[in-house]
Amino acid sequence: MDLSEYAIMFVLVAIMGAGIPGPGDASLIAAGALAGEGKLNIWIVLATAMVAWMLGSVIGFAIGAHGGRPLLDHPGRLEVRRRKLLAKGDRAFGRYTFVASATLPAFVSGIFRVRFWLFLLGALAAGIFWIGIYVGVSYFLGEEIAKVVGKAGTKALIAVIVLMVAGLGIRAGLSKWRANRQARLAAQDLPKVGATSD
Repeated sequence: MDLSEYAIMFVLVAIMGAGIPGPGDASLIAAGALAGEGKLNIWIVLATAMVAWMLGSVIGFAIGAHGGRPLLDHPGRLEVRRRKLLAKGDRAFGRYTFVASATLPAFVSGIFRVRFWLFLLGALAAGIFWIGIYVGVSYFLGEEIAKVVGKAGTKALIAVIVLMVAGLGIRAGLSKWRANRQARLAAQDLPKVGATSD
């Protein structure tokens, strides 16, 4: 049992937890397969991966809150567009914070000011799911099967994110259409009110 294997997995899973693409999933698959062969302890693998995931998630959240938000909220080029994006994100995350915390990268939750305790619950649920899938499948069925499941899981996550973004876009479009419609109706009613007051 080599401590360096746990340490490498810890670093890679922490990066993955922060929401930065990298070989974190591959390290979980390898650790699960090695545990299945008796070369690593499955409980140490699971505990180490979970601690790394949560630490990485908290770091990603802090980066989003303290670095990502000011980056999008500063004056300058495309300021109006960036601030509209932040306002839409704040409204969306105000309603769907748990789902967003469990499905989107950790730094996104920091940017959109998700309540920290709720973010932690979402990150915990995501960590249990991904670590359970990658380590569990590779432990019981082997590395090759886990890679197939991992690719399908990544595609499913991407599909959820695309659907969520599309839903938010449709909702924003409908809100804008309703606001424009109400403004047109209000503008049409103004002359009628003026005419009756004469």
